[in-house]
Amino acid sequence: MIIRQAAQHDRSALHDLLTQLGYPPAGDRFILQKIENYSADGYHLLVCEIEGKTVGFISLHWFDMFHSVQKMGRITALCVSDHVRDQGIGGMLLKEAEKFLTLKDCSKVEVTTNFKRTRTHEFYLKNGYSEDSRRFIKQLSTKGH
Repeated sequence: MIIRQAAQHDRSALHDLLTQLGYPPAGDRFILQKIENYSADGYHLLVCEIEGKTVGFISLHWFDMFHSVQKMGRITALCVSDHVRDQGIGGMLLKEAEKFLTLKDCSKVEVTTNFKRTRTHEFYLKNGYSEDSRRFIKQLSTKGH
């Protein structure tokens, strides 16, 4: 098992994983743009590969917080293929992400998950995460999207 930075050849597997998360199918251009975006400063995209096949990913972002000297790390998405779930892959991706964000001077890591994903909530609690705030969302209209 290898955890590494995502590359363009991961696009098909990343497409499948996003679909498993319930997001609408995205074209190659969308996935390739995300891989490029997540190689920019402040972003990182890791994948887990088993026997040459990409079976999971975790996407990260880190940023300054106005009220803190250190940065906040954020998991923007995490998915392990349903064919290999419950084998510890998610936990290994999470640990690798935490190590990486620590090197980026993050004092905390946050993650948001839909209220209906109860298994996901259990996963994060089991891995040392706790609920400590509430998130409010307002959908903005954007022209052309």
